Amino acid sequence: MALIMVLWVMAILSVVVMEFCFGMRTEIQMTRHYKEEFNLYAMAQGGIQRAVTELIYKYDPKIQQLRKPLEEEEVPAEKKEWVTDGRPYLLPFDQGSCEVRVMSEGGKVNINIVSESTLRRIIGNLGLEIEAVGIIADSIMDWRDPDDFYRMNGAENDYYQSLKEPYKCKNGYLDTIEELLLIRGITPELFYGKDGRPGLKNIFSIYASGEQVDINSAMPPALSAFLGIPDEISQQIATAREEKRFQNSVDLIQRIPELAPIIGAVGSFLVFSSPSRYFTIEARAKTQNGTSRRGVKTIVRIEMKEKNGYRVIQWVDKII
Repeated sequence: MALIMVLWVMAILSVVVMEFCFGMRTEIQMTRHYKEEFNLYAMAQGGIQRAVTELIYKYDPKIQQLRKPLEEEEVPAEKKEWVTDGRPYLLPFDQGSCEVRVMSEGGKVNINIVSESTLRRIIGNLGLEIEAVGIIADSIMDWRDPDDFYRMNGAENDYYQSLKEPYKCKNGYLDTIEELLLIRGITPELFYGKDGRPGLKNIFSIYASGEQVDINSAMPPALSAFLGIPDEISQQIATAREEKRFQNSVDLIQRIPELAPIIGAVGSFLVFSSPSRYFTIEARAKTQNGTSRRGVKTIVRIEMKEKNGYRVIQWVDKII
């Protein structure tokens, strides 16, 4: 009998010890996860701050005057001014690394004021079916106009109210570019981009000056949509402007002769320097082994009158 009691006590103690060990292991894993998340977020924030600093350099005349005038080829890669066309910059950290991209809003088209014809042309250049182009273009126009009258392929309040999770048609300008995801016909794949197709988020903006696009800052895939040109030519443009910014249409044609046949049709939509001080910054941090990642996005306006030289317009804590 005594032996049975001892065995029962040992069994109970074993269960208690196992539960304790399991709880401790879970707690350790949670602590490690929280620490990893904290480090990733800190790295992403560091990437954002580095990008903001680089942007301020561009607009601070005092800093520009202090910079030693060197030939472009003499400037070390890590000391060159950052380019705002979405190319990646990799920042190393002790716990991992952070990839940072800066996009000038001047390299995009303003979705709130773009004309219907230009909107159709750009969306039509994305390789979609004709019916899909009509639905998307008409629905965007219906979303931002103040009335409740349908365009041929558009959508108004009764369409959105009939959805499984209903909401109202805006009938006004978009407040954020993510609002496009609410509009009929626009899928996450179309908004974010997929399989080499540029996302609408890289083509349109609510902060751009209008329909004209700065060819020196637009992302290569977006250039293909703006101009209706093959990706190979867009990449040629990006490569050429790395060496030297395009100055005007003549300079553009001389260096990219493939654009000569279409420059008359699209030249009025291009500018060679944008006054926009709005920039989208995306920072994606990852651990050294690459198993964990964290992305942060912000839109800032560079304004030297501000205390820190910039103002945060939008901040998104987690991005894809």
